[in-house]
Amino acid sequence: MNATLFLDLVEKYFKAVVGKINETINGSKTEPTMLHKSMLTEEYSPDLTWGSTELKHSVVAADVVALDSPLPLKSRGSFSNATGTLPKLGVKYRKSEKDISDINVMRARGVDEATIVSKIFDDTPKVEKSLDVRKEIMFEEGFSTGITLVEDDEANTGTGIRVNFGYKDENTFHAITAPWGETGYNPIDDLEQMFEKAASDSNAINYVYISKKYFNYIRSSVAGKKLVADFKGQIYQSTDLLSQPSRQSMLDALSDEFGAEFRIVSNSFRVEKRDGTYMSVTPWAEANIIGVPDAVVGRLVYGTLAEETNPVTEVLYQKLGTHTLISKYSKTDPLEEFTAGQALCLPVIDGVDSIYILHADGTGVISTDVTSLEFTKAANTTGKKVTVHSDYPFTAAVPAAATWVTLSTSGNVVTVKVSANSASSAPERTTTLTITDTEGNTAEVSITQAANT
Repeated sequence: MNATLFLDLVEKYFKAVVGKINETINGSKTEPTMLHKSMLTEEYSPDLTWGSTELKHSVVAADVVALDSPLPLKSRGSFSNATGTLPKLGVKYRKSEKDISDINVMRARGVDEATIVSKIFDDTPKVEKSLDVRKEIMFEEGFSTGITLVEDDEANTGTGIRVNFGYKDENTFHAITAPWGETGYNPIDDLEQMFEKAASDSNAINYVYISKKYFNYIRSSVAGKKLVADFKGQIYQSTDLLSQPSRQSMLDALSDEFGAEFRIVSNSFRVEKRDGTYMSVTPWAEANIIGVPDAVVGRLVYGTLAEETNPVTEVLYQKLGTHTLISKYSKTDPLEEFTAGQALCLPVIDGVDSIYILHADGTGVISTDVTSLEFTKAANTTGKKVTVHSDYPFTAAVPAAATWVTLSTSGNVVTVKVSANSASSAPERTTTLTITDTEGNTAEVSITQAANT
């Protein structure tokens, strides 16, 4: 690494630019609300473990890399496993030889210094905000699901960060009657489950976080319309005549009903992939509704970067906040100017015993279209089919001793085949087919084959 090619101006303005940048994100006039900034407290980890002129540019999320990895260029980033150790968030932007030449020409022609400085530092705000975006993505994923996962979609083995914060199964709920948005769903009754469980645990739910889509499901539901009408003291002859309430009316009615503040999460970020194309990322698990007692739900655990205590010769650094390091430098062959940012940190969700989660997109019930199958003593190689109704992926199994039963699964259908019960005077034989989904819900189907008499 070599010194920046614009040393005089970088030394003069670097600190001010890093500290005072005011730009929009993703071309929007209003910055997305960075929930992690208000919902996490910062905590230093000395051993690097967790116990996680024109300055308007699109901002993309920084890549997550291994602690000893070089910072990747944004278009060629990769992720690496960092489980148990604070991951290094890194992003780097490059000015090509032509960009450098253009700036030098501007200086030679006497263009005003403010314009030249804006060109030299136009990557700096992107670096700064990009790191914030990555932290926000990790936080919203972790808070809405209990797991934060940053995966390299081009790696065969799926490397990345995967941290499970241990959300409690007993604090997890599903829709009672139907997934939200489908016929017969009642979001008010479904929400009541969380609040009743919290009360029985001597906990309080004071804040509820919900996606815009599922908040609107409440507004458009019969139960939601009725709740607002009753809250306002409206008289109506039929719920069919009630109109969809406004956003604020719904928020007010929910707050009155449950004694909690409902907060709508609707952040979306544009992330650059390796091939230079972009994809939109909505980190909040849309159908998950989270209830918590406090507005602060965890920590942003951070550590000291190696370059902070062992700076590279010729590289210029500026510290942003407690844990972000911004640097400027150049390289030759080819001639390039770089602006890089890095941080060692991880959003960590705490207090999971008092976090409640409602999966509003399913009932959580697994069922089958039949509860028993009967076969003659002869072999059945065609099989009989069992249709499974489940909100989640499932597996089908019979006890190991039932070697006479063969199973195959395609989509939501399990096919059961049996070999002949051909032994002399063989008695009737029975076993049980057990369907288990990824949430641990089960359904059983009895299997009986006739005796050989």
